[in-house]
Parts: sequence; structure tokens; C-alpha cells
Amino acid sequence: MSTSSTARKGNMVAYGVIGVFVAICAVGWAIIVGYSEGKPGVTPEVISFQLADRSVRVHYQVSKPKGENVRCAIVAYGTDHGELGRAEITIPPGTGSVERHQELPTSARATSVTVTDCRTG
Repeated sequence: MSTSSTARKGNMVAYGVIGVFVAICAVGWAIIVGYSEGKPGVTPEVISFQLADRSVRVHYQVSKPKGENVRCAIVAYGTDHGELGRAEITIPPGTGSVERHQELPTSARATSVTVTDCRTG
């Protein structure tokens, strides 16, 4: 057996080990991202919002499995990305998708709003 043949086999083994390692990391990352985004199957969305000096009116939608009780947070942020207001909302079992409006008091004029931290229970 020649040295170049042995080197090629060694390279193939090394590439195989690296490939398996990368695949394991990719699957692990997908699992972490999936669970960090909240309960799978729950999709919150801000449809629109109207800003005022000390409040924001939020039009939002939350889609979820019908049998689940889901709690989410509506959060308003300022120009420095600091939290200016927060409200907890609950979507009861028996509804799959709800669309609502909510007035959210803020400590100053907000620049953005999100529906986040959705969880069952």
C-alpha cells in the first residue's frame, strides 16, 4: 500500500468525523432555536400599532392549537430598545386563532411593539 493511498484514507476518515460533528451541531442548534422561540405551534404577530405619548394601541393576532391555554406578553420598546410597557395576555382553550386590540400604557413614547414570550399553561 502506498503512502498516498494511506493519506487519502486518513483524509476520508477525518472528513467523515468532521461531517458527523457538523451534523450533530446543526441538529442541536435547531433544537435550541426551536425551543427558545416558545411553544411550537404558537404564532404571535403584531398586525399594526398606533403610538401616543404615554400609550400604544396594538392590533395583534395569536394562532395556537385549539386545546391549548396560551399566555403571551405585549411589550413596547423605546428608541434605546429599553422596555417602556408590558401587558400579559391570555388566550383560552377552544380558540385556534384570535385577533384583538389592546391599549398598552407606556412610561414614554414607544417606537416599537412586539408580542412575545408565548407559553402554554
